[in-house]
Amino acid sequence: MSEDIGTVLRQARIRDLPQRRVSVVGPSTSLGEVYRILDEEHSVAVLVWEEGKLVGIFTERDILNRTALEGDPATPIERLMSPIKASAKADDRLADAIAVMHDRGFRHLPLLDEGGGELGLVGGRDVLKLLAAHFPEELLNLPPRLDQQMTRSEGG
Repeated sequence: MSEDIGTVLRQARIRDLPQRRVSVVGPSTSLGEVYRILDEEHSVAVLVWEEGKLVGIFTERDILNRTALEGDPATPIERLMSPIKASAKADDRLADAIAVMHDRGFRHLPLLDEGGGELGLVGGRDVLKLLAAHFPEELLNLPPRLDQQMTRSEGG
């Protein structure tokens, strides 16, 4: 018998997710340079470090929300980044990371090593891929909205 989703979430650790590397920049890095890095690295975010400490994150969402009207390429990223309010470690439970992301409305959570150094990024898509690997049939057969009641069979 396969595990239920609750068991998987309680037992899975962030280290069980594929590790997504993320670029690191300083607070004075220009928006134009950050755009270049995101494009070249095919990344969804950059982490902003100052004096060996994680101070912010700049994501695709920030591009849409913060630079649509003020997109001067010379703007320092520290003026546009989101301050770091939470992070995770590789040995943290996946369920705890999901709770933080859900409760705070984060799409991405910085992943730090035990010493507080940068390891990568945890994203909602990474979590879904792990769950889909454990429960492919159950997830692929869910309606688009969990509260949605299907009135007829698919394709009918």
